[in-house]
Amino acid sequence: MKRILKSSLIGVPVLLMLATILSRQGLPLLDLSPRTWLYISISTVCLVFFWNLVEREYAPDRRAVSIENARPRWLILCLGVIAFGFPLVVMIGTVAQPWWEPGDLLRDPLNVAFQRMDRTGSIAGCCGSEAGAVSLLGNLVTMAAAAIFGFAAIQRALNVRKLDGGVLLCLLGFCFATVVTLDDLYRLHEEHQRKFVVFYATFLGAIVCLSFYWQSWFENSFLAATALFFVGSIAIDTVLEHHFGAYRVVIEDGMKLFGFCCLLVYALVSGLRFSKDDPHGTG
Repeated sequence: MKRILKSSLIGVPVLLMLATILSRQGLPLLDLSPRTWLYISISTVCLVFFWNLVEREYAPDRRAVSIENARPRWLILCLGVIAFGFPLVVMIGTVAQPWWEPGDLLRDPLNVAFQRMDRTGSIAGCCGSEAGAVSLLGNLVTMAAAAIFGFAAIQRALNVRKLDGGVLLCLLGFCFATVVTLDDLYRLHEEHQRKFVVFYATFLGAIVCLSFYWQSWFENSFLAATALFFVGSIAIDTVLEHHFGAYRVVIEDGMKLFGFCCLLVYALVSGLRFSKDDPHGTG
């Protein structure tokens, strides 16, 4: 299984590159620049190197075991509500409310201000407190995830008194969530979008490498949901930007909010596991 996963890290970019070369006209979605392929290749090499480093230095003495039965049902229910129920309610409310355009609540506040001024031709009313409300809510969620990852990293380092895989995973999670927050707040990806996408893919891949060894399927399910929602949001924002019509913004930002909430829950369950005194973090 490990060989298959590591081989896919190399094989998938190679197959995509071949598909681009052979289908320049017929498959424009893969018509990427040489610089983008350079970024993808560097990211792939880094992930393969990191996976081998984890196997040699940071793999636990035994695989993390599921501690599902040790969790009360109310906790599992609360985690599910945070990951899926909360963003679902927010998105339904955003689309159903009659006062503002859904895009004005979902987009970055600065983009909302520019678009409102373009629509009305006036600066009056461009920047109400509702502008970008859902976007800013997502920033709060990722800041909370970063704080939990950071606290869990410190707590585990104090417990095990070394840099083990659990500490490293929480540190990577802290860096990932912090960069996501800063990027979304200050619109850093606007001019360097593909660089940030490759950065996110690299860090998320590194977290997956560690989580494969140190977490159970329960925690990894939230990590997988986070990755799927992020990939979907980025795909809609880049290669599928001309699809879905008026619903594109709702779908894109909705998937991003779901990804943020799943990341928060992954931070919570990781913090619960790695803040324990057990050196394997299995409780």
